[in-house]
Amino acid sequence: MADIIKTTTSICPECQQLISADYIEEDGQVYMVKECPDHGPFRDLISINAKHFRWIQQFTFDSDAKIKNPQVPNKLKGCPHDCGICNFHKNSPAIALVDVTYRCNLKCPICYAAALNERGKNIEPSAEDIRKIYQHFRELDQPPVCAMYVGGEPTVRDDLPEILAMTKDLGYYQIQVASNGIRFAKDIDYLQTCIDAGMNAIYFQFDGVSPEVYQTMRGANIWPLKQKLIENCRELNFHNVCLVPTIAKGINDDQIPQIVDYAVENVDVISVISFQPVSFCGRIEQEEVTRMRITSSHVISEINKHTNGETGWMYPIPALAKFSKLASWMSGQPEILELTCNSICGYGTFVFVDPKTKKIRDITKLFDTPRFIRLTNRWYDKMLKLRQNPPRKFRDFGIGPISRLLGDFIDKGAETLTKAQFVAELLTTMRNPLQDGVDNFVNRARLFLETMVNSSRDASANWLIKGNNILLAIMHFMDGYNMDIERTSRCLVHYGYIDPRTKQVMAVPFCPMNSVHRTRIENELLLANAVSKEEKAEVPIPEIET
Repeated sequence: MADIIKTTTSICPECQQLISADYIEEDGQVYMVKECPDHGPFRDLISINAKHFRWIQQFTFDSDAKIKNPQVPNKLKGCPHDCGICNFHKNSPAIALVDVTYRCNLKCPICYAAALNERGKNIEPSAEDIRKIYQHFRELDQPPVCAMYVGGEPTVRDDLPEILAMTKDLGYYQIQVASNGIRFAKDIDYLQTCIDAGMNAIYFQFDGVSPEVYQTMRGANIWPLKQKLIENCRELNFHNVCLVPTIAKGINDDQIPQIVDYAVENVDVISVISFQPVSFCGRIEQEEVTRMRITSSHVISEINKHTNGETGWMYPIPALAKFSKLASWMSGQPEILELTCNSICGYGTFVFVDPKTKKIRDITKLFDTPRFIRLTNRWYDKMLKLRQNPPRKFRDFGIGPISRLLGDFIDKGAETLTKAQFVAELLTTMRNPLQDGVDNFVNRARLFLETMVNSSRDASANWLIKGNNILLAIMHFMDGYNMDIERTSRCLVHYGYIDPRTKQVMAVPFCPMNSVHRTRIENELLLANAVSKEEKAEVPIPEIET
């Protein structure tokens, strides 16, 4: 008999009306079941590990930074139809996305966005429109730390370097290009130009380590070009490539171990793997859902098996939501990385790589992780109260420059003492290096804590991208079959576009964009702005050559 774990609100994948949905446990697995009055029942696999699914429910935190001036102030049709963003949204975004072009140099059978150039159409906002969108996100009370360029294939724009520089000038910390890597592989000078303009991360489409995988998933054997991009990045001393494998059951799920091994072997260039179980949007047929559905729990299980239990279950992203804010506050960073998504949205862990043996050690094996989280949460609550009701500083009591200088010294000392106390307590959660027999790894774990809290954001980034460390992450984006409105309301990744009717910048969370709003928005933008290939010649797209 099925056991109901919790109830939420979803949508019908056929008509998109709001309907009730249950998460149920059956035979150790979790399913979402729902029924539309017009289109009947639907059932979708959510997790193959019901114990893990129940365990992650404890990691749900409300953000203290909500969007205070939503573009849609009144609830009309309800989430996810009122984007956006509407006043139902519970946090500020961490990543701002813009579709900078719909042109692409591939025709992938699996694609989040149905590239319109197949129909002889293209949507390509001007550089000034792109500036307006990213400026809108910068003006939020808590702006996103990352600007990401998506499409289509962003690198088919020859003016991408100028757009990158513009976005950097707006103050974004991470400038990230989502790319299949073809142009970067074929044109190292263009890659260098983009790096010089401010690109400090490549969100690199990477589905496996064989020609057959790319022939199936991308319609072309681009495996040689994938390897060439890594070589080019190594030649240019560029260390921040994020591998982004879209994982489809029966197609490339067998590649998960090989992808991990490839990242370990190229840890000098690759800093992150972000696995993405396939979401059924765009050009994939709906009847393929059952055959191709793979979940985050499948990926977690495969990685854990491959590492002989080293990576474990993996914690959900919001487990570090409070630590992330504490690290920003205590290191004096103006930007805060928001991690308060729903616990089902994503998972991750850091692994330390020995550069000689290529042996890995998972960070959760070096800490008493539950105690680490409890301490972090306690310090977060303490610091949040201090930030909301700050005590009067000694400097305020000064009469004259000498006493004010003394006050500044005392205040600075108090801040340093607070940081030292926080780090000291967290260090007590580390496991005994002699017991573990991995002194080198433990020392690097200690350095991780001290860097995250006491150093600049650049130093923290360098710990990851230049320290033989890899972030293993999994993000399973929703579609109409597994849409959960509670997840939608906590989305951290927002698309921005300019409404052609009102000229207002609108924001749409990632999953509703691709499952609910994309077709409508594309049609509106096409009607207002887009031109056909016959009306205007497009910039040539680089040919695929291997």
